[in-house]
Amino acid sequence: MAKAMREEGGRDRLIVGVDVGGTKIAAAGVDGQGNIRGRVHSPTDVSSPEMTVRSIAEAIEAAIAASGTSRSGIAAIGLGIPGKVDPERGVGILSVNLGWRNVPVKALLEEDLGIPCFMENDVKVAALGESRYGAGKGLRNMAYLTIGTGIGAGVIIEGKIYRGSTGMAGEIGHTIIERNGPRCKCGTRGCLEAVAAGPAIAALAISAIEAGSETSLRETAEANKGLVNAEMVCQAAIQGDSVAREIFEEIGTYIGLGVHMLIMLYDSELVVLGGGVTEAGDLLLNPVRRELKRLATWSYLAKEMLKPEMVRLTALGRDVGILGAAALAEGESDRFSPLA
Repeated sequence: MAKAMREEGGRDRLIVGVDVGGTKIAAAGVDGQGNIRGRVHSPTDVSSPEMTVRSIAEAIEAAIAASGTSRSGIAAIGLGIPGKVDPERGVGILSVNLGWRNVPVKALLEEDLGIPCFMENDVKVAALGESRYGAGKGLRNMAYLTIGTGIGAGVIIEGKIYRGSTGMAGEIGHTIIERNGPRCKCGTRGCLEAVAAGPAIAALAISAIEAGSETSLRETAEANKGLVNAEMVCQAAIQGDSVAREIFEEIGTYIGLGVHMLIMLYDSELVVLGGGVTEAGDLLLNPVRRELKRLATWSYLAKEMLKPEMVRLTALGRDVGILGAAALAEGESDRFSPLA
């Protein structure tokens, strides 16, 4: 890494970490110690795959400028991309959020910018970031569970991203928690995502309102033309609304089951919770830990494997994607050479 991160004159070079989402792109320069320089946010143009890649390139250029350097001061670019990707070829195979099918992202960006680019699925990248710079720093085996509009996991085994046979390892959001539960967008019933992700939180709030429960969410919904989302429920819970807090107790129990599966499957030392729903803080973490404690009473094996302290909230917050993407490119540094 040290060799790749220095220019001929001996100055430190940066890596640009890029977190690509369906609505916005976050990018920043990152130095060898994981310090962020020149963070920028810009909208994602999803009008066509070509325009999406162009908007990524523009975000990268803005981050380079905001970092106070030039293209020659950038060693590499790392990208976290939603959906299924082929990191070896640098191709976005399928991304529903971006409308992508087999987009040669690496080739297009390298041709445009003249800087080596590396990419991986965004949740796997976030897991790497948390492992390298966050709550999992120093651990060889851990998992990152993101809870937002959807639910997914990234698994780190012996310090490396675990991809599985097809690159889809970590799709824990589509494991069945309730056999006859609500229909998931994947088509199955009772998936973890269907009972505990952002839309499920909103659905529980709407059901409580319709049932006549006393909650500040009623006024929130009326003020927003009937709209209730997970962020509103989160804010209500933080402000002490009893219904909102009950909702987080319920989904926290489900997330606890997901954490249990990750620990049992991968023998992880730690599971880090990230994503927008974790902004509820301890209102989410505490019921997750209580569920692990409850499960640990069932058997000697569970008692040995499950410890409440094995689950923590992200230490990197919204920067986890940027730092993870930078860590990805850092790890690939021995494989790239300056582009012609």
